[in-house]
Amino acid sequence: MSKPGQVSNDSLVEIHKARNPWQGHLLIGYLQDNGVEAAFQGLPSVPLTAGELLETSNHVAGIYVLQQDAARGRELVEEFLAVEEVETTSPESQPLDKERIAELRGALREERKTFAFLGWVAVVFLVALAVLWAVWPVWLKTAPLAPLYRWTGVALLALAAAFALNQTRR
Repeated sequence: MSKPGQVSNDSLVEIHKARNPWQGHLLIGYLQDNGVEAAFQGLPSVPLTAGELLETSNHVAGIYVLQQDAARGRELVEEFLAVEEVETTSPESQPLDKERIAELRGALREERKTFAFLGWVAVVFLVALAVLWAVWPVWLKTAPLAPLYRWTGVALLALAAAFALNQTRR
């Protein structure tokens, strides 16, 4: 007799055999993220030794779903495999030529400009914060902090601005 909440093996259908345990784990996660409960054949949590992994690297993990979810599961597996195939034939895996190198160098220059801009934004923000901290009691019209805390804060913010400026100039 089966316990409540358990599913009999008769209602499980194999929809795919993964090439390796990593692909199997990714497929299981993808199916579950899309609302299809899935499971491996056997015990996927048992770690394989390097020898077992090499011996069983071809079609190791059968992926099973409930019979009523089989069609949706197969669609999701096809979708996953199509994305995986596109990623393995991406431009990054193509050989480099002069045009591709020039394109990558241009992208790198743009990235450096972006980070330099962000560095300057950080410097300006920290300097403004140090000035506001220095004039805080006057600006907010409140009782001043103890001078030790107030000027320690100003000094720390000024040091942070100097550090950010140094990093930006690199």
